[in-house]
Amino acid sequence: MKNQKLFEKYKAQKHWHQHPEKYAQRFAAFLKVQKFKGKIVDLGCGNGRDVAIFAQRSFDCLGVDKSRKEIAEAKRLHSDCSFEVQHIEKLPWDNESIDAYFMINVIHYLEERKALAEIFRTLKVGGYLYLHINLSITDKDGLVDYQGYDLQQTIKSIPKAQIISWKYLERIDAKPKWHKHQILEIILQKD
Repeated sequence: MKNQKLFEKYKAQKHWHQHPEKYAQRFAAFLKVQKFKGKIVDLGCGNGRDVAIFAQRSFDCLGVDKSRKEIAEAKRLHSDCSFEVQHIEKLPWDNESIDAYFMINVIHYLEERKALAEIFRTLKVGGYLYLHINLSITDKDGLVDYQGYDLQQTIKSIPKAQIISWKYLERIDAKPKWHKHQILEIILQKD
């Protein structure tokens, strides 16, 4: 795993399970406006919270995570939803077979170009990718835990995709340790 030290620092109390639901809610609202009718795959779904949000809004959805423990917890918490153990850099699906992907706080733990190439290989033409990217993470003393500005260039270099939405956000998390995220929230559509 890329950025293992960062992962270890913030994994206490399953920090990522406490992120706001507003990101999934925002993407679900966007898809409703688009009259989206396909399948959404949540990449790095953790305990399945966001998959449940999509399911509550009547979307066909699937959560995937490379952690068997996280998938077991997701199945326990959301037994009416579908989950699979998968690795984002080696997706098992055919070319252009997935309608939409949702991914928050995961890309910086992967080989970005490899993961994005795999996502776009399997994404249908006209399909959407919601990507939540940490540009930086700083602790309470202002020390930088993570700097990811090169991800912007990675996103811009994706072939055959148009940017539908591009927003800069900031979020402060108090647990497990106080830290601030500078975030790029982006929705791409495959041409």
